[in-house]
Amino acid sequence: MSIQVVERLSSSDRASLKKGVIEVTGKAMNRTALGIVDALFTLYPKATFEEMKQMLPDTINPSAPKNYKSLFKPYTTRNYGVIQPSSIRQECQAQDLDIHASHFTEPNEIFTTADGVEVLVAKAWESKDTETGESDIQNLIDHVLQYGVRVVQVERKEAFNKGDYNLEVINPALKQAIDKASTKKNMWWLYALIGLLVAAGAGYFLTKK
Repeated sequence: MSIQVVERLSSSDRASLKKGVIEVTGKAMNRTALGIVDALFTLYPKATFEEMKQMLPDTINPSAPKNYKSLFKPYTTRNYGVIQPSSIRQECQAQDLDIHASHFTEPNEIFTTADGVEVLVAKAWESKDTETGESDIQNLIDHVLQYGVRVVQVERKEAFNKGDYNLEVINPALKQAIDKASTKKNMWWLYALIGLLVAAGAGYFLTKK
């Protein structure tokens, strides 16, 4: 799991995560959120969908706005969340709902997890959540700092060429440490598999005797 990748880092590297590994510069709240998800996929490219959902729990952004009907709160009991599988397209279509209103859907705005699940990012971010009254985007910004994602929001008066968000690796050495920790996880599974195969082979020959 990506959370376990963080746990495999040295204590000094874990402490440095909160200073930022990747910096997201954004203007609009929804584009900043998209940039944050992009940054997490950049830092943890081997994460599965379940792991990404653990890193980005739905409770960060519990309710969608009231100004359009959706699959989520306040119209249902389902949390809106940060990311959802692209299968919600079919759910929206079945209920005649506009998926483009609730989630980013352009090809360059969609991410894919290591286990092949397409991910859509929530498009609506309220400064006062419909359910909690809290700032959804600030909750997200505060939450992802533990994973090495630091956010800088640009004031409207400042020039910003890209118009949506920008990513910059600000601690290359720590990014390399995260990459190594991710590789160790994969090697552990490989060694475990080899061990199982050796044990199965030994058992087979013993039974043959």
